[in-house]
Amino acid sequence: MTRAPLWHSLEEVPADLGATAVTIGNFDGVHLGHRAVLERLRAAAEQRGLRPVALTFWPHPRHVMGDPASTPLITAHEDRDRLLLGTGIAGVLDLAFTGEFAQHSADDFVRIFLVEGLGMRCVVMGADSRFGRANEGDLTTMRELADRYGFDVVLVEDQGHEELTGTSPEQVGPDGIAEIGGAQVRRDRVSSSEIRTALLDGDVGTAASMLGRFHTVADVVHHGFKRGRELGFPTANLGPVPRGLVPADGVYTGLLSVIEQAPEHRGTPPLSRAAATISIGTNPTFPSEDGIAPRMVEAYVHGDHDLDLYGDLVVLEFVARQRPTVTFETVEALVEQMERDKDVTRRTLASLPGLDGPRP
Repeated sequence: MTRAPLWHSLEEVPADLGATAVTIGNFDGVHLGHRAVLERLRAAAEQRGLRPVALTFWPHPRHVMGDPASTPLITAHEDRDRLLLGTGIAGVLDLAFTGEFAQHSADDFVRIFLVEGLGMRCVVMGADSRFGRANEGDLTTMRELADRYGFDVVLVEDQGHEELTGTSPEQVGPDGIAEIGGAQVRRDRVSSSEIRTALLDGDVGTAASMLGRFHTVADVVHHGFKRGRELGFPTANLGPVPRGLVPADGVYTGLLSVIEQAPEHRGTPPLSRAAATISIGTNPTFPSEDGIAPRMVEAYVHGDHDLDLYGDLVVLEFVARQRPTVTFETVEALVEQMERDKDVTRRTLASLPGLDGPRP
């Protein structure tokens, strides 16, 4: 599939783009609900002979208008855009969201950016979508503006797991929980908020069922304390602020891929979805002298103890959570547990033949 173009201003939108169908959103995570909207966008565009375009923003509006800590983002900026660009649409307009931008009225936003800027002839939106200054615009507003400016409004209903994953009502318990791919999943609405909650609880299985892929975190491999190497489990250590929402502390079954090699490593075949046991936490078995232990993301790659990944950009896929972080009385007890963790990783990945699921 040819990657769609990315524009950061109306000036970058090509004059010959043609008339468009547009959907608007933050698209954090680009989850199954977003993908259902984008599929509807493509269908609406095809029916009308239009070009399907997504309009999105960065930073997230809640980070500009509120407390960023209250909305940790599932995907980093470049990863969000990369996922959007791979959905088969004609382009993505990624606008800078600022306090000044937020002052556009609903009418001005639609007229300037959609009708005049993108040549919109159809908008695809959810029933609870809001837009314009102080979120003054809603579905009723959009329909009024459609009459004024001459475009169609296509409504997309919220979709839960039963629509997005094929769950039948018979598979769902009285508490609204279904079993999908071994994960306990709510049958109600798929949303970025639900995915954030799942990840912060360490429930990467539920997150994956809503994302339609394993959740990922990426960063350049940094030098750590080298304790793992001394124990026979050398790890690739990510930095303090990796790309993507870091799940709850604990040990996870995962996969590691090198997506960009350091210059000195080029010529060596890069790892692709190598088995990895991932640890997140403050390593309580080894307390720091100053009492301030940094939270770390470390991945032990199975099968190659001489692997040098320092300086490489890697992505970790979180397949399943194994256990919480615990403090061990002795180093020997820790090593024994690490051997068990390694075995759990091996058995978990063996249960996924070919790892045919979507790549990050």
